[in-house]
Amino acid sequence: MTMNLALLFPGSGSQYKGMMRSLYESTPIVKRTLDEADQVLGMELSQVMMHGSTVKLNRIRYMLPAICTASVAHYRFYMEKTGIEPAYMAGHSLGEYTALICAGAISFEDGLKLVQFRAQLAEEIMKCTGGGMSIMNQVDPIRVEALCRKLSGPGREIGVACLNSSRQAAVSGMDEVLKELEQLITDEGGKVTYLIGSAPYHCVLMKPQAEKMAQELQKYHWSMPASPILSNVTGRPYQSMKEILEYLPQQLFRPVLWHKSISYLIEQGTNVFLEMGPQNVLKTLLTEESSGSFQVYAHDEKADRLKITGWRSIETTPVKKEEDLRLKALAMCLTHAVTTRNHDPLPGSALPSLKRYEQVKQVKQEVDAHRLVLTDRHLHEAFAMLQAVFEDKRTPMEEREMRLQQIRSKTGIAPSLERMPDDEGDAYESLGG
Repeated sequence: MTMNLALLFPGSGSQYKGMMRSLYESTPIVKRTLDEADQVLGMELSQVMMHGSTVKLNRIRYMLPAICTASVAHYRFYMEKTGIEPAYMAGHSLGEYTALICAGAISFEDGLKLVQFRAQLAEEIMKCTGGGMSIMNQVDPIRVEALCRKLSGPGREIGVACLNSSRQAAVSGMDEVLKELEQLITDEGGKVTYLIGSAPYHCVLMKPQAEKMAQELQKYHWSMPASPILSNVTGRPYQSMKEILEYLPQQLFRPVLWHKSISYLIEQGTNVFLEMGPQNVLKTLLTEESSGSFQVYAHDEKADRLKITGWRSIETTPVKKEEDLRLKALAMCLTHAVTTRNHDPLPGSALPSLKRYEQVKQVKQEVDAHRLVLTDRHLHEAFAMLQAVFEDKRTPMEEREMRLQQIRSKTGIAPSLERMPDDEGDAYESLGG
């Protein structure tokens, strides 16, 4: 089995009374994670999660940190058991912050403080506007968007907040107009779920808070994530730390393009999705859309965790560890080629390095299908391709070194910048170290 794995992190609405209790009592790494969150936040969040009332858990000040902490705990438990890293990560709304934490873009402590700050911003808006959010099911999102435009106006702000699937959209706005929309959707045969305690995220009501979030983000240390993370704002992987700091504030008031993100992952060959967090909200969304071409799991479901436990042996048995790392290095070259931002002020319609990219991609497909044995020459061509992409996109030297260091830290394989191959005809030299 060759997995192209994406980890998914849920947002608001996935919390539930008693969440994480059994894992806290039976799994040391989960207990350590929840205890760490208590220390960072200066409150007994773990007790609210495991023993608090539904009413208390639904308050944003507890809800968002609880979901983030639970998701990080699931991720750490998963990595401890399998050690299998994803090809991609994606988080829905709040889950984008969790993904950034788990990918090492920001520490758990700092990320949790940001989540707490984000909750405070939401509470401020709820007090000022009384706005909220509802899920519209079994309805065409295009129809929902049209109704929002029809109903909106000064003092009647409303808009699509999340494009979740081909049959589901979340809507945020003023409570009065939100109720009008809910009635229209119900009359047309759709199903409506009002999210208790949710703020009017991802709509114009949250726009005044974006500058506050932008300033808060600057207070923390950021790194490029170890795994590509898809942005809610674009539905595509972040290409630089600058983009992370630019898009996270916009995420407060712009729609979550979740369906676009999932489509992108499928286009990249993702065949296994694993939800990392409480419940199975994202798994359910994907299962409804699935044509059977991929597998979907939720780590919070015990039956799924039992299946996942066997992944380590499945993943490593056919290939020796050294060969596994070499294949991972080749795959990371492809990933960095795609996610590197184009700095060319006059970008052409097609990059000259695109042909090399397609050749390396074909090699990986042949190796995955066991029709080709990966050689040193293939690795050399992969790094030559990446160097060509850097040149075409005029990637700054600092970013080039950072991306090579990521490959090196994960695989032990990558040349220095000075020894990067720049021509397919160059003699092969060892890429280790």
